[in-house]
Amino acid sequence: MQMNHQEHTRLFIPFDRWLSAAPYGDGHINDTFRVEVEHGGAVKAYLLQRINRHVFRNPERLMRNMQTVCEWLAEQEGYTYRVVAPLAGPDGRVLHTDDAGEYWRLFPFVEHSYTPEAPVGPETAAEAARAYGAFARALRDFPAGELAETIPGFHDTDLRWQHFMEVLEKDPAGRKALTIREIDAIREAKPLFDRISALKKSGALPLRVAHNDTKASNILFDRRTHKAVAVIDLDTVMPGTALSDFGDMVRTFTTDRPEDDPADPVLRRDVLEALKAGYLEEAGDFLHASERAQLLHGAAWITGEQAMRFLGDWLAGDVYYKTRYAEHNLVRARNQLALFRELSKLI
Repeated sequence: MQMNHQEHTRLFIPFDRWLSAAPYGDGHINDTFRVEVEHGGAVKAYLLQRINRHVFRNPERLMRNMQTVCEWLAEQEGYTYRVVAPLAGPDGRVLHTDDAGEYWRLFPFVEHSYTPEAPVGPETAAEAARAYGAFARALRDFPAGELAETIPGFHDTDLRWQHFMEVLEKDPAGRKALTIREIDAIREAKPLFDRISALKKSGALPLRVAHNDTKASNILFDRRTHKAVAVIDLDTVMPGTALSDFGDMVRTFTTDRPEDDPADPVLRRDVLEALKAGYLEEAGDFLHASERAQLLHGAAWITGEQAMRFLGDWLAGDVYYKTRYAEHNLVRARNQLALFRELSKLI
């Protein structure tokens, strides 16, 4: 018999009375629920989450990464942000598997907090970038190579290019002829992909602990002060580069519309400058000169890579990303290619 949310929650915390559970947030990967319970006369809220085991093939490894990084952050005196670590149950485990083979975990709910809605302005962007920069600073001495790759090859663009070429050759969904222009645009991004790959291989871009999902909705802000209070969603924390984190900030913060809007996005230069200033305020003094010099290349790289991923999934028949209509992935790819063109003008 399948467990319910009440039973899942009780694996992690004791409570006297179950109050409620409701879907929470707009995440595209995991399923998240805000649960409320009463214990000792007090009402408390938590976030119960089911890990998407099709995206994260080794949840145990993921949770070891998360625990290790959270413990490290909690020990850094200069890191002033809240560490939202997973809660361990009475048995000491932060991950439980139900009879259906689904993986569950529980987090504290941070009261009086919110995640900003896009598009954000320069002030919010700078505040978020400072938080991501402080996160990078606090982990600058962490042995990044000891972390597991929760999604192997996540920003290995060489491998992603190889996969794209294989899908292109097989054309399993018969869509190649419909997207010649977009395919040509991805080919035009190849020199930049090769440049980043060479920099990584040469050591000019050192291996660092990277968040790998640095969008606005992964920063919690305080409702009263509107200051960043926590960096959240550490599922993709793994070895990477500073360029990928800065690049994903630029990709997700700087446009005037979502990545699945059919209209070409406008690159908001004021937000771009705010991101750069905020990030370098916290991370600039420990980043290598080669990293600082390549930040905008990183922004174009990550955007081009994401365009390739969307287009590759479209060509494959929409097997990875959730879609709401037939051409959803193609629309996403075109959106990211338009942004890539704008960012390429700056490098």
